Amino acid sequence: MTAVLRWTARIHKWLALFVGIQIVIWVAGGAVMSLLDIDRVHGDHHVAPPPVVELDLAGVIPAAQAADAAGLPGPVRTVALMPWLGRAVYQVENYFGESRLVDAHSGERLTPISGATAIALAEDFHHGDLPAQAVEYLEAATTEYRDAPLPAWRVNFDDGDGTSLYYAAETGLLTSRRNDEWRLFDFFWMLHIMGYQDRDDFNTIWLQGFALFSLVTVFAGLLLLFIKMRRSLLMALKQAESKR
Repeated sequence: MTAVLRWTARIHKWLALFVGIQIVIWVAGGAVMSLLDIDRVHGDHHVAPPPVVELDLAGVIPAAQAADAAGLPGPVRTVALMPWLGRAVYQVENYFGESRLVDAHSGERLTPISGATAIALAEDFHHGDLPAQAVEYLEAATTEYRDAPLPAWRVNFDDGDGTSLYYAAETGLLTSRRNDEWRLFDFFWMLHIMGYQDRDDFNTIWLQGFALFSLVTVFAGLLLLFIKMRRSLLMALKQAESKR
């Protein structure tokens, strides 16, 4: 039993030293993410109420004509009539997930959108009358804009929360909302799942390895506790018998 105790203590000590920092990060990250208001992380407090728009539907072109005007490759999956910057437009989408906007009256294709249009969309979506601070055209994924359509426009607001709204250039639709609280959440999420590259892979070899080592550390600690409690109990019984 002494040999088992000695080797269990060694395993527990060295594994705890190896995985201890990551365990602290897991606990700290979980605490931070649980304390952050998820609605503020999503930026819901900066979303303007949806406006009541009365669209002029007189003279709207047929959906089939809008589908032809969109010029999408392959068969069309859906054609939806919707408001967009105060006008009626058709959103045409094919089976490859590509979509384009077409003016519902003139048949003019409205996408890809310009930076000025992205600013107008963002200011219409953002709560209040705060103008956009800057606009940036993205052709490659970034740390905070990943797994989303490219190219895209990033529109920034100086609203105290570092809000950035992303619009896909080819679709003219909002694809992502980011702010400082989201960036803080995302940083701790990265540490939590040990996904240091794309921050989305929950099955990294690092996470699997440290989770396994942490589990062994916990079981070694429990075994140590059991052995020591058993030893203490036996010693207490011997002392009780010697006093009789």
